[in-house]
Amino acid sequence: MAALARYSLTCLAALCLVGAAQAATQNLTAQPSVDTLPREQRQLQVDHLRQQVRQAVAFEQGERQRPTGRASVSLQPMFSAQAGSWPFEPFVNNGLFRAIAGYQSHHPQVVMLRGGSMTLAQLHDALNDPRILKRYKDGYLLSYPLMIGSDAGLVLEGTALYLSSFSGTALINQGWLGLNQSRLESMAGEQPGSTDRAWRPFVVAWAGSHTQVIGSTLKRLGYNANLSRGLTTALSTQQAANTRPATVIIRDSQLSEMSTAVELQHSQASISASRIEQSQQYAIDVQNSQVHLHDNQLRGIDNNSGVRLRGKTRAAVEANLILGATKAGIEVSDQQGAVLLSGNRIGDSRGNGIQLRSLAPTASAPLVIDGNLLGSSQGSALDASEVGALALLDNRIGNTSEYAISLRNSTPQAGPLIISGNRLGQVGKALLRVEGMRDVLLGGNRFEGKPLLQNLLIGDLLPVQGQLLEATVRQGETVRVRQQ
Repeated sequence: MAALARYSLTCLAALCLVGAAQAATQNLTAQPSVDTLPREQRQLQVDHLRQQVRQAVAFEQGERQRPTGRASVSLQPMFSAQAGSWPFEPFVNNGLFRAIAGYQSHHPQVVMLRGGSMTLAQLHDALNDPRILKRYKDGYLLSYPLMIGSDAGLVLEGTALYLSSFSGTALINQGWLGLNQSRLESMAGEQPGSTDRAWRPFVVAWAGSHTQVIGSTLKRLGYNANLSRGLTTALSTQQAANTRPATVIIRDSQLSEMSTAVELQHSQASISASRIEQSQQYAIDVQNSQVHLHDNQLRGIDNNSGVRLRGKTRAAVEANLILGATKAGIEVSDQQGAVLLSGNRIGDSRGNGIQLRSLAPTASAPLVIDGNLLGSSQGSALDASEVGALALLDNRIGNTSEYAISLRNSTPQAGPLIISGNRLGQVGKALLRVEGMRDVLLGGNRFEGKPLLQNLLIGDLLPVQGQLLEATVRQGETVRVRQQ
């Protein structure tokens, strides 16, 4: 403690001189006001925020029972722009039909399940056609697209389903799809494809459907095209806006070598205790959905972010390990719902650890970043712009090339920005940069900087840097900074 006090005093003295010199050379607006608050008030506000965001992102989700009875199987022609064709219309021009044409010698057909559930073994016996479904290795090889009707289910239990890339295979789920201790992956084989660009089988689950992947493996699915990137949920323009969300449960599973492993739209999803590796675009991409992502490992994202949250999404992202994202470990953009990022470990990002863009949280839908460990990013640990309000609580941030926390608004926002109980250090630039936030609350933070070599606080806080550090670091007070 004595060493820390000596460090604080040295740091304060040096930074007061540096801050005063720099502030004098800048054309600053009116001096912000600084008020001291009781420590209990800060703690009450923090506790209230935590409770509020927990309530806002909570939801109950259970496994949905598969349809009873045995399904019927038929081959149906795949027409576009006709009644009943909407589940596969989005794929008419994305390479699927041309891939099918290289294998099927007649008008493209899809295997259709209706009115009950069926296992792969039952489906194999019912079709009795090796050109469509045959035994292969430790399971079966499917060479036709397969559509699960809204009243049907496909069951994979302790088996493997290989989807042929050459023949244009895809799973289109309107009903119930379940994998338990099973494997689903593409199989390219030795035959050349019939498309002029890369194409791989995928799974799409439409609104109203249910998909669960328990103790299973998904591998080499999807390519970079709309609704075809891996395991995707979506609301069709042909479905009513009030169609119930697609539900997804992924637990104790592995997803690897996919374009985007899980792409969620208009859905309610829980992904837990799973490994997602070697994704091309995103590991998990969420829009207009409600999700709980917890205890997962996300490693190696080639082009974009580990997790992306957008639109009217309510999300709890907790206790995940996210390593090796090209853009950001977690990205939240144009978001309108409550978000809780808690207990995650994010590192080795070639961009920022967490990136926030164009967010307008409300009292009923707060944005809370709580108890995360952020390090080893080539950008900033947290980089935010055009954010209306934000709470950063008890995070550990360090070993990053740019800023520990950077928030810049081109138009001043009301706030508040609450920075409480964080430990910040080992950064290339300043620890905290704040621009365009009218209400900033600081307290209980530990700043580990380099006296005389860097400012700890810059932007709007630079003119009162010494006063803030004196009050919060040496005296242990909580302060509120208000911009005029």
